Amino acid sequence: MNKPTTLLLLILTLMSCNKTVITINEIDFRGKTFNVHSKSEIDTMVIDFQDSTHQIFGDLWAGKIPWRISHYENTNILVLDNRLIGLRKKNEDSYDCTYIGLTDQLFTMSERKPKWKKEHLYGTWVEEKYIGTDSSDFPPPPIENLKTNWPPSFKITEEKIVFDFYQKSESKIQIPNSGDFIQMNLRNPISYGINDYNWEISHLSDSLMIVIREFVEEKYRKKVNNYEGIRLIKKR
Repeated sequence: MNKPTTLLLLILTLMSCNKTVITINEIDFRGKTFNVHSKSEIDTMVIDFQDSTHQIFGDLWAGKIPWRISHYENTNILVLDNRLIGLRKKNEDSYDCTYIGLTDQLFTMSERKPKWKKEHLYGTWVEEKYIGTDSSDFPPPPIENLKTNWPPSFKITEEKIVFDFYQKSESKIQIPNSGDFIQMNLRNPISYGINDYNWEISHLSDSLMIVIREFVEEKYRKKVNNYEGIRLIKKR
């Protein structure tokens, strides 16, 4: 018996106690973001489903990975690349899941409802502390005679973010359907070697965005315990 067939039979065995099975299809996941809860993990993972690929937020540029829903007799199976996960609908917005590996892992996926449209992120944003100031109010650039673009700003589009300060730096971005994260690899001209890799957005309106910036060490692609909460004002 080959390995995929063995895994499918294991899933069937684990889920056979549920006699009434609700069929789950791609439409139940496509265009949605989910929290992944597991008793064995302290942190909650966030996974975002597009048409045929998914993105895990919090991972360092894991990239877009294929996914699909398959069915074996009356069992629903979520296929994440080469990983098989048995699915059972718990309620309207959440699922009980069984991942089959060297050890079976049980977890729950619950939909992360959008708080706003991610299109509201697009535009030019200026950190609140720079509003109504000029460059002489802050320390000079780290390099002598370097022209400063004032005020410093972040420009966010559907595809990228551009930081304009002592010099311009830009990065492609990933934004989940829930719109409350921006994943990037943005060089910081102030803190050399330390890049923005994830913004967690706690508030967004037409004029104000509040984010927690998380950083990564560029050379070793390693997260650093350095978090910064900032308030950004949309430039009109």
